[in-house]
Amino acid sequence: MNAAFRFLRHPRRGTLSRRLVLSFVALSMVVLAVSGWTLYRQALDSLERQLATHLMAETQLIASRLSSQHQVLRLLQPGYENFNWYHIEVGKLVRDSQALGARRIYVFDPSGRGLLDTRQGARIGRDVHEVQHDRFHREKVREAFQGQVTHTRRFIDEDTGVHHMTGYAPIIHPRTGDVIAGVGVDIGASYMEAILGFKRSVVLFAALGALVTLVVAVGVARHITRPVKRLVTAAREIGRGNLERAVHIEATDEIGMLGETMEEMRQKILARDAQLRQMLGGVAHEMRNPLSGIEIYAGLIAEDLPDGDARKQHIQKVIGEVRTLSDVISEVLDFARPSQPHADVVDVKRLVEDAAFLLSPEMETANVVYEQSLEEGLRARVDAEQIKRALINLMKNALQAMDAGGRLRATTHAENENIVIRIADDGPGIPASVRQHLFEPFFTTRQKGSGLGLAIVQQAAEKNGGRVELESVEGEGAVFRLVLPQVPAERREVIA
Repeated sequence: MNAAFRFLRHPRRGTLSRRLVLSFVALSMVVLAVSGWTLYRQALDSLERQLATHLMAETQLIASRLSSQHQVLRLLQPGYENFNWYHIEVGKLVRDSQALGARRIYVFDPSGRGLLDTRQGARIGRDVHEVQHDRFHREKVREAFQGQVTHTRRFIDEDTGVHHMTGYAPIIHPRTGDVIAGVGVDIGASYMEAILGFKRSVVLFAALGALVTLVVAVGVARHITRPVKRLVTAAREIGRGNLERAVHIEATDEIGMLGETMEEMRQKILARDAQLRQMLGGVAHEMRNPLSGIEIYAGLIAEDLPDGDARKQHIQKVIGEVRTLSDVISEVLDFARPSQPHADVVDVKRLVEDAAFLLSPEMETANVVYEQSLEEGLRARVDAEQIKRALINLMKNALQAMDAGGRLRATTHAENENIVIRIADDGPGIPASVRQHLFEPFFTTRQKGSGLGLAIVQQAAEKNGGRVELESVEGEGAVFRLVLPQVPAERREVIA
């Protein structure tokens, strides 16, 4: 039960799962409500019909008995309450009332004046309240004086709150057939207590049914959406370029067919990606050898020229461009032909220090001050060369962001079961429009460069069980977080 409510409260469950649950619960509630209300109304109507039939039969029986007293009924006047006949007839009506369980039995003339009444303190000639003041009673009384046996609808006594129904029947002259008076029998609807109890049971049943439906709906929704969520996860991984994880859906329906189609798509993309990487690596490899030759011959030519010769400066520029192109080709080869990681337990502090040392000449040239705050004793099982290359790329990216110099800060700390390496710069930050494309291969905002540096960082992080994240506020510099899984202290047997 608690799991069902946690499921509904979850902030990310606002999609297919929640719609399925809510739809199922809503439909079930409608069915339960309609069914319960129908049963309640059918039971109520059936009991009311039975009560009405019984009431009219008894009312007619009393009216038939009183028809023999038509002469006395016509003679009754106020003050006749002390006559013996009056007491005898009222006594008969009281016994009828007790036998029927009626609240009241009364006889009245066409003008609504009471003649006989079981109500204590009743007087001849007084208006019968029900006859004179209640519209529904007046209509039924009118029907009674037209010769019909009828009854009112169920009503509630304002004083007691008890449900009642009143039957009316004409008292007919036995010889002339004229209606000389009417009799009203007010009987309590005791069945209402039972029907109200039934109503409460229906409400309770509906509430319990709703809870059971909720639990079942959550289970059904999870069963239906679980393969859909797997497909969404697989699609996201494919979208990120992660083609290593197979799409496996254990289903034979349309969702299973969709999973098979996605797996076929992944296989084709993987094959095409392998072909492109092979071609790209081959091209880069073929370009590297002639570039090396150009750099060597250009260097020999530069050595033969005097220092003041303008041609020597031009050749130095050529050599610089060749080296830049060689760096690009190296990045292309690293991206196109990534090696499988050879994981060892390494000291993260040492990796960061080695990367910073290798880049120290470039930092000095760029007028960048390097600062570090590295926690001791942090160990990770990774490929040291791959992670070191990733750190170098992150630091190079920071250097390129600070054209006028600044500070480059490297920090490490433990976070849950991971190690976080932060590389921060004082650059202009990264615009929001660029962030979503930042780790895409060949994406760059600079005129020079392959656009593969950050893609290689992401590739290395994922192959070593980690990830790379960006923290950047435009105008306040950028912070890259390289997150790696931490090795527990008891398993730090080797330090690379």
